[in-house]
Amino acid sequence: MLFCRRPADGMDGWPGTMRSRRGVLAFVLRLLWVFVSALLLLGAFTPMFTFSKFFVFNDTFSLWSATMHLWLNGQRGLFLLIFVFSLFIPTLKMLTLWSLMKPVHDVASWQRRHGALSLLGKWSMLDVFVVAVLVVTLKVKAIAAITVHPGLYIFAAGVLGSMVLTQLIGLLAPTTRH
Repeated sequence: MLFCRRPADGMDGWPGTMRSRRGVLAFVLRLLWVFVSALLLLGAFTPMFTFSKFFVFNDTFSLWSATMHLWLNGQRGLFLLIFVFSLFIPTLKMLTLWSLMKPVHDVASWQRRHGALSLLGKWSMLDVFVVAVLVVTLKVKAIAAITVHPGLYIFAAGVLGSMVLTQLIGLLAPTTRH
């Protein structure tokens, strides 16, 4: 029987009860999910950089405002790249993680969603994001000064947290009870 009601104790299975280790783990993972989601959301909208040119012109960007700036300036390809890999896929990943923390009624469905999460994890933007920051920093440094703001660190912490959460979710993998 899968994580279903056991007549002996009336439990609804994980994560409905805090009497089991699996229930405690599911509760902790849900709290971690909320925290990581908040970091990603806050990081996306909090200023990440200020570009200063000739000590007169200052432009401050968050991930969201930079993405919208690309759209408004007609740079559709770059907009699509940044939007999909830095905003859309992390959102999809977090929603998939949440769906894996629900009580399991169908093992095959859980395994399909977990497989999708593995695929999304391969498209993680942490390495691409760091490389992009380095390239921009190196290329722009010659013509402008760059000031890094907390949004960069908050978003990076959210990405790292989602990676940790992705690894921990495997601990909730359904098993068959006899």
